[in-house]
Amino acid sequence: MDQTYKQAWQQYEAGREYKRRIGLYETVRKNERFYRGDQWSGSVADLPHPVFNLVRRITDHLVGSILPGDLSIHYSDDRLPFLDNALTQHAVRQGLAALDRHALYRWKQNHMNELCEQALTDAAISGDAVFYCWWDGDADCGHLYHGDIRTELIPSSDLFVANVQSTDLQTQEYVILAGRASVDALRAEAAEAGVSTSDRARILPDSESDLDADRASIDATDGEFATYLVKFYRDGGEVVFEKSTADCLIRRVRTGLSLYPVAYFNWFPTKRSFHGTPLISDILPNQTYVNTAYAMMMKHMRDTAFSKIIYDKTRIPDWSNEVGEAIAALGGGNVSDAVSIVGVGEMQDGYLELIESVIENTKSLMGATEAALGDTDPNNTSAILALQEASRLSLSGIIARLNRCIGELATIWADMLCAYCSPERLLPFEDADGLHAAAIDYALLRCELVRATAESGHISRYTPSATVTTLDRLLDAGHITVAQYLKALPAGVLPNRDTLLLDISDERTRNDE
Repeated sequence: MDQTYKQAWQQYEAGREYKRRIGLYETVRKNERFYRGDQWSGSVADLPHPVFNLVRRITDHLVGSILPGDLSIHYSDDRLPFLDNALTQHAVRQGLAALDRHALYRWKQNHMNELCEQALTDAAISGDAVFYCWWDGDADCGHLYHGDIRTELIPSSDLFVANVQSTDLQTQEYVILAGRASVDALRAEAAEAGVSTSDRARILPDSESDLDADRASIDATDGEFATYLVKFYRDGGEVVFEKSTADCLIRRVRTGLSLYPVAYFNWFPTKRSFHGTPLISDILPNQTYVNTAYAMMMKHMRDTAFSKIIYDKTRIPDWSNEVGEAIAALGGGNVSDAVSIVGVGEMQDGYLELIESVIENTKSLMGATEAALGDTDPNNTSAILALQEASRLSLSGIIARLNRCIGELATIWADMLCAYCSPERLLPFEDADGLHAAAIDYALLRCELVRATAESGHISRYTPSATVTTLDRLLDAGHITVAQYLKALPAGVLPNRDTLLLDISDERTRNDE
């Protein structure tokens, strides 16, 4: 039996030790709990457990602000200017244009916006987002040829590299991805790959020690599961795929790829580490303070909100709160001296103001200002829009890192298409006229230095209400006509808009006659 795969497991254990050392596993667990709203885990204090989830509010706002709006992916060939043959240059340009159109079609069909939203949330929680591409040979693509690219997310805690100080995955000596699957599924995959029965029997469920607290998450499903590793490394410039469990090599194949099918980005880069710094880690101390401060205030009000009666039991044996009932007092003297009322407790001046100040400053410093969140009164639309755009400037770094990652992802797509598509296979794309397909020379592009870049706009902050306000002012000032006003209204704002436009057109025609 081939034992060389054991090296991958040694490298995996070294990677886990590095993650323990930098506290990644504990950071991810804690951040994920707080984002979910489980912010009192392990607390034994005799306090109420309120949750004012600043973490989710800020994170969701920033993720929504960063998500690409109008995305454009452009392929280029670094060798193109140096090609002597004009026909070859023309064929390469046609192939690059087809890849451009196909990338946008793939982005839409694979619901990549949703995947990007999840990736940004992962990065905010763990510091990194990791995309993994693999070729599904059984995928039905709607024509004679089968097979397509699948793109999914991998937890950053399951990514391991040779050089932990380098952020360039493509220059790594190896890249390892860890995962868990059922023992039956892994044995079936091994059987399909030709692994002997005796070797398949070595695929065993994880023991209790394998599932220690170092894992960022543990499968809660019933059944027997085993950890597996997928290792990528280069041999003669070609990427080799190796999948194994602790005691069995499932398969090892030469992929035909020149790039590792993995792309990732950091939320905040960390110096001398390929792992980034999570957004949520900066918010946790303030989130904990706000929750605790409100809890103490609630306990105080619960304990002191109502007045209490104190009486001298030597003079008044029993006290009754029944309406109109007489209370007997023993001995003489002034009865009022035997009874007193303790008033309600009062909060320290400025306590609530301090809590509100912490909340507002936390949101402001994280880029989630009142204007950006839409929590201000819309008295000055232009000023609000300007403040929203200004707050977005602080996100330019993460936007650039996301765009770089999308460009690398698109480059991986091209690498996989050129490696796995037959020469006769057409590439689908979509335009204003519908769905089409284009033929490209995969073998030719495979020999070129094809790279992709991505540029994204952002989700428009110019809401329908702001648009209507602007149009109202233009109409009142006489700069536009009623017909122009109606045509420019956002969809859904005015029912039967087309009918009104038709009536205006008919009336104008009658007046001209």
